[in-house]
Amino acid sequence: MRLTGGSARGKVLLTPRGQTTRPTDARTREMLFNILAGEIADARVLDLYAGSGAVGLEALSRGATSCTFVEQSKPAAALIRSNLEQCGWKDSGEIWPCPVAVALRKLSMQKCAFDIIFADPPFHAADEWIHFAATIDKAAALLDNVTEAASSGLLVVQHPQRQLLQVPASAELLETRRAGESNLSFFQKNITP
Repeated sequence: MRLTGGSARGKVLLTPRGQTTRPTDARTREMLFNILAGEIADARVLDLYAGSGAVGLEALSRGATSCTFVEQSKPAAALIRSNLEQCGWKDSGEIWPCPVAVALRKLSMQKCAFDIIFADPPFHAADEWIHFAATIDKAAALLDNVTEAASSGLLVVQHPQRQLLQVPASAELLETRRAGESNLSFFQKNITP
């Protein structure tokens, strides 16, 4: 797997072996970052269910300031750490090797805020979808506050085309785009007064 754009374009990434992770393919990543082109520079990114870390690493390559990777598989988290070091982004990435629900709770307690949050729950794990559906509001709550002058705060969820997503109470659905076998749904945090 290679990065598709930015300062490390073409860089080969280490990826986990086997079927336990499903890396976001190059076409989907390219489509995602074409859509996010105006938002990614200097963004603070949260990559939930990071797997190989390809999305967060792509964000760093394309100008994001930082990325927090949440991946409960310790071998996959170790590969993300190796990729960060290999690309020279050791200080730009933080890895949380724990379940997403735990990370969301701790990030909320620490009052962390992100400009872009990407979530790609495992397609094959129905119980993980139930967990994510229950915590999608917690993910949206971590988006940086927005004002009428600045429209930031995007939550992007990759999901099967037939999977219905609950719209978080604190966000609105902007659009859904087809990406191969899946969809990318884009949510923006509601503007605060």
